[in-house]
Amino acid sequence: MALPALDSPKWLSTPIAFALGVKSALSSILALVLFGTFIGVGAFAHDTGFTLGWALASTVLVWAGPAQIILISTSHAGATLLESALAVTISAIRLLPMVVSVLPMLRTPQTKMRQLALPAHLVAVTVWVESFRLLPHVPRERRIAFLNGLGFGLVFLSSVA
Repeated sequence: MALPALDSPKWLSTPIAFALGVKSALSSILALVLFGTFIGVGAFAHDTGFTLGWALASTVLVWAGPAQIILISTSHAGATLLESALAVTISAIRLLPMVVSVLPMLRTPQTKMRQLALPAHLVAVTVWVESFRLLPHVPRERRIAFLNGLGFGLVFLSSVA
């Protein structure tokens, strides 16, 4: 999907920037890969006795396929909540360099740290790759809204799978 030019009036609206992020997510070839991946995560969750609600919650809260597999398998094996959380946290540390490399692309001098919490949560491998491809074509003032839309679109698609 081609994004509007940097000086396009479409970028003046935060909701439109969010919508363009969602549209970019749903039109990415990587969305198909995620869809297939999360069909597998859902099947694994089903086979281990996770309810649909817990499977959807794990997608929204954990938002990384490998970490979800760890969460589901440790829970199924009888691990305590603390043990499962520790294992998921250790696996999520691999995403920290990706978050650290994307957040400076989103910041403006006026950006508050709390505005970066949701984008930081949404950065996983696919969002990271798409951020480096797409964010240079988005005005800096609208990058947070765009990335939130991009991440929301991918999380939504993964939840549907």
